[in-house]
Amino acid sequence: MNTTKHERLGFLFLLTAIGLWSTVEVAVRTLHAAIPPIQFAWVRFALGALFLLALLPFELRRRGLRLNASIIRFAAWSSLPGIAVSSIALQFGLTLSGAAVIATVYGAAPLFVMALSRVLLGDLMTTPRIIGLASGFIGIVLLASGKPSPTFSLPGVGCALISVGSFCLWAVLVKKYAGPFGGLPITALSFVFGVAFMTPLMLWESGGLDLVPLLQHPWRVLYLSIGTTGIAYWVYFMGLERIDATQAMSVILLKPPMAAVLAMLVLGEPLTWNVIAAMALILSGLYGVVIWDRRMTARRHHSTAGDGASGNNVLEQDLCPRKTTP
Repeated sequence: MNTTKHERLGFLFLLTAIGLWSTVEVAVRTLHAAIPPIQFAWVRFALGALFLLALLPFELRRRGLRLNASIIRFAAWSSLPGIAVSSIALQFGLTLSGAAVIATVYGAAPLFVMALSRVLLGDLMTTPRIIGLASGFIGIVLLASGKPSPTFSLPGVGCALISVGSFCLWAVLVKKYAGPFGGLPITALSFVFGVAFMTPLMLWESGGLDLVPLLQHPWRVLYLSIGTTGIAYWVYFMGLERIDATQAMSVILLKPPMAAVLAMLVLGEPLTWNVIAAMALILSGLYGVVIWDRRMTARRHHSTAGDGASGNNVLEQDLCPRKTTP
């Protein structure tokens, strides 16, 4: 396959993943009144885990890897914040606030990764990154300034912040500890352990798995479980193998506005001034970080050519981690 076809396929995979993820908030909002939030999270990730586990042996064989005790232990403890806390908080957030609001908060995920990478990985905090973080923080403050309504509440925003913060912590931990198991292998394992952590909470909430609402809405449940939680991660990882990080970022930035427009069209949610302003600040801050940081890195690379400078954008590596093969 020539380079052009390879990249086109990568874009197609990424667009598929982002398209699927852009529908999560809207699809969950259509069912949040019918299915208890913890049970909803449990079902989504249980079925998603089964899908990814079916692919896991083929992926391990392709990479020439075997699971070991160390990576299984890491998947076990890191799945508590990364899958269990994050997914349950997301469900409660979507119960308390609208899809557009939650999608806007999730648009700040790359900025959370950047801040956590500074703390946990010692990544350099450059001027563009500081400005980007400030822009994102102002955006979230603006979002939180909205008046309570059927599609907005401060507890809902708080749950969304807990969700995105927990997930981004997991993403940074994966970058630090997963090594060659990054991508599909660690995600599949984390889904399994995350479901295990959620099981006693699900039993406490519902007294057992209530099949009635699930069977009343089987296609939407399967779509959210297999489509947005299984297939989306699979094609996302395949896309990252085929295009560079900057190209991937240009696709990832489409998710928040796509989700907000879908919420308006499908659910009739209003796009209030604070949602629009918050989304603009968060996305412009992130885009500015990527472009400005890349230019600064390119200048350093040109000015220090031959002295070992790599010219890599660490933020892009954090946000769009590649699968690593031994």
